Amino acid sequence: MDTNQLQNEKLNIINWVTEIQDASIVEKIKVIMGSENKPYKLSLQQEQILEDRLMEDKNNFIPARDVLNQLKKKYDL
Repeated sequence: MDTNQLQNEKLNIINWVTEIQDASIVEKIKVIMGSENKPYKLSLQQEQILEDRLMEDKNNFIPARDVLNQLKKKYDL
């Protein structure tokens, strides 16, 4: 996406947001905005499940940073 296209997309989003009448959608947008730089923290149970699955088949493992980079690239984040 080039710079002009990015600017146009951002303006389209701004225009869309100004038209929102549903407070719950506004709250969800605020959550997204606030979570931008917060890392996700797994619970101890989630960490254990992840560790167990990784031990089952190491070939299915993709490093989190690779997944994050793929998502950023796919969704232009």
